[in-house]
Amino acid sequence: MAHLAMRREYRETAPNDPEDLKTPRNVIPTTGLPEASRAERMQASEVGVHPAAVEIAVAAAIWFLAVTWLAFASGPEIDYLLVIVTLFFVIFFTLFLLTASYSLHDKRWPVRDTSFREFLNSTVGIATGDERGRDVLIEVALVPVSLALAATLIGLVRAFLS
Repeated sequence: MAHLAMRREYRETAPNDPEDLKTPRNVIPTTGLPEASRAERMQASEVGVHPAAVEIAVAAAIWFLAVTWLAFASGPEIDYLLVIVTLFFVIFFTLFLLTASYSLHDKRWPVRDTSFREFLNSTVGIATGDERGRDVLIEVALVPVSLALAATLIGLVRAFLS
């Protein structure tokens, strides 16, 4: 029922004028400027994501892989599956490094170098708006660190029970 109401509301607010349909989708509604130009208006107190936040997430992913190999490698069938998982990690990590290398020194996204402490207390401009650096660190690192801790606990339980 709620779905039908949302659909009706969308039809009522959808652009019907052909001129409205010509507006590109990658513009900021309030200014009409492309999203990339937002970086040119970056506040003096705004910083980018600190490399340490990304390093924490990557280290947690490597920790997860190491714990998985140490705790669960026990036969050719399981080792084969662990090799597949490790290869997927290598592929996705390589894609991450490739895309990061393209955007690292891009003039459309200028960032200033900051200390980790300054990053935690500053405003970070991300795609969905501005957030505190501390919140960005939590968003970036929470899932990989949680998975690494969970794998460690599961591996310890398996080691003690076998």
